[in-house]
Amino acid sequence: MNNRIVSEFMSTLRSKYSLLGKNQRWILSVGSAAAVTFGTGYYLTKYRDSRGTFLSPYTYSNSYSEKYRYPNQLENYLKQAVWDESNNSNYNYTDSLHKYIEVLNKLQELNVNPLSDEYTRIELKIAEMFEKLDLHENAKNIYLEMLYRFFESLNTSGVVPDEMRPELIRKDLRVLIKSLEVNKDLDIGKRNLLAHLLLAQEEILIRSPELKKFFDSKREKAEKLVKGRPIDGSDFKPFVSDENLKFNEDGYMIMDIQKNTSAWEPFKEEFFTARDLYTAYCLSAKDVPSALSCKMTTVQWMVMADMPPGQILLAQANLGALLYLQAEKFESDLFQIDSKCKMDPRFVEDEKVVKALRYLRKNRDTCLQMANQCYDSILKFSNEHNKLRYHMKDQLDSSIPQAIALSTYGKGILNLHNGILHKAERHLSDAISLAKETDFEELLKEAEGELKKTKDLKKHNNSLNKNTKVL
Repeated sequence: MNNRIVSEFMSTLRSKYSLLGKNQRWILSVGSAAAVTFGTGYYLTKYRDSRGTFLSPYTYSNSYSEKYRYPNQLENYLKQAVWDESNNSNYNYTDSLHKYIEVLNKLQELNVNPLSDEYTRIELKIAEMFEKLDLHENAKNIYLEMLYRFFESLNTSGVVPDEMRPELIRKDLRVLIKSLEVNKDLDIGKRNLLAHLLLAQEEILIRSPELKKFFDSKREKAEKLVKGRPIDGSDFKPFVSDENLKFNEDGYMIMDIQKNTSAWEPFKEEFFTARDLYTAYCLSAKDVPSALSCKMTTVQWMVMADMPPGQILLAQANLGALLYLQAEKFESDLFQIDSKCKMDPRFVEDEKVVKALRYLRKNRDTCLQMANQCYDSILKFSNEHNKLRYHMKDQLDSSIPQAIALSTYGKGILNLHNGILHKAERHLSDAISLAKETDFEELLKEAEGELKKTKDLKKHNNSLNKNTKVL
């Protein structure tokens, strides 16, 4: 074995990658973005922790001799590859990589279906070895080639039997999520997420006429958010309620097994993880409207898909944060226009400026109101169900206490924004206590900083009041 094997393999891969890149049928536009941001979370770390590794469903060592059988001449070779990458061989990833590449070459010679688990899990093992050897660019190229292959196959009539499509979509989403761990290009990551989410979303809507009807009826609202039109919050209802979330006889939240979630299976969790990643990419690109629209519908669809209740709570708490972020953006735009008006009073008489100010104030107030509703419904829900509030460490799902802590913090921020400092101080102090109780370090740091800001502002205001009385 030598570096020639790796060099030849990567040269072949680059050729495939170049060809596929030229032939892609990814025609994306604002309409596509509106579709996925409205159509349909959870944190990437939660998704990873629940499996130990993204690759576990496909790794050779986990599946060897259980479901799939490789040709006899390859079995011993694969055993050697697994041995080389283990501590028995001092983690010899280089030799293991060479063996996996040889196996893949043999599978190609045997015309093994490149969509099959036998084939793709060897590719994933090769990518895994590249990552362990810090050859991340090579690993990324493997993931992208796999994604292009899945995408083309699922979009070409007759290639994938109907009964196999859900499982291949699940595999596609898992490789997509894994590819984003080594991706450093924001545009490529966002484009790939959008294309593959649209593919999965189309599959869901085909399998569920009820969901398609729901989607079509709400499409206009999504386009308003993405295109920056006025927001109507009059019919907004938080998703956390006794109607949507169920409890067992001991008072703990459970999933509603009566709901029909077949349209989402078996890729439900991967789908929502990818949607949350799309939201994160939108935020990284400072595209708050798309992030907000995506998150709002993600929460709606999570309820319909009967996702774990704690995840729904946490998703709504994050929706509240995004609504506040959008309100801040509107407020920033208001400040800029006001500044121009002060510099040149003639701006105030301009009809377009007047309309812009009216639009920005309305949308800011609507977003703040909706954020407040998100937080209030979670806190009201937790107060009505004492096990959520007073037995936080007993909760099997850490997202439940995190959602309560985040909502308490969010109420503090809203009150600080509105100048109601005594309420802000109380909520932020409560958020700090909850964060400490649940080891929520990230929130603890933020809440402590905002509490200090609140106390300093309160002290400043008291000083001003004293001076006013003296005068």
